[in-house]
Amino acid sequence: MKKFFGIFVVAIAFFAATAQAQNGLPAITKPVFDKGDNIVSLTLGYGSRFGQRLVYERSVYTFLDGRASVGVGAAFSNGIWTRKYSYSYYNHRDFRDYFTLGVVGSFHYQFIDKLDTYVQIGLGGGASIYKDTWSYDDGTKNVYKSTHGLFDWTSTVGARWYFNDNFAVNAEFGWVAGSYIMAGVTYKF
Repeated sequence: MKKFFGIFVVAIAFFAATAQAQNGLPAITKPVFDKGDNIVSLTLGYGSRFGQRLVYERSVYTFLDGRASVGVGAAFSNGIWTRKYSYSYYNHRDFRDYFTLGVVGSFHYQFIDKLDTYVQIGLGGGASIYKDTWSYDDGTKNVYKSTHGLFDWTSTVGARWYFNDNFAVNAEFGWVAGSYIMAGVTYKF
């Protein structure tokens, strides 16, 4: 949880300092995430798990002459992890999969045209599935399965580059679906 707050505080301080020095930035011709805009992002990531995430977000407030905005929305995440071990008399396979659904809130700041930088936090819940399999040389097999509920939080710092008014590519760093680094595509409508 300390990492979450650390990333969030540093990102907010960075954006606030940048907003203070706004006069030195080039003028923007059009905000990339204006009030009333909706976006859907699909990202894939790598970290302790292979993560996938689908996010819907809506801009609810714009300020600083269209450079800054606040968004709210929902996210569905999935993280998969698998590992195999081989020993002298048995093989072991671990499989972990979890699904979460939650709410997200974000702060966006536009430095230049077509570039949307943001900090996003999220809270949610879901289910985690475990399956461990031990296969022994004598032909016996043991399987342990477990499913349980979980609480999930996410915190990311990211950027989107818009190719046109509707399509962008994005990259995120932080903690999402067991991944530390994520990249994907965004559609704005």
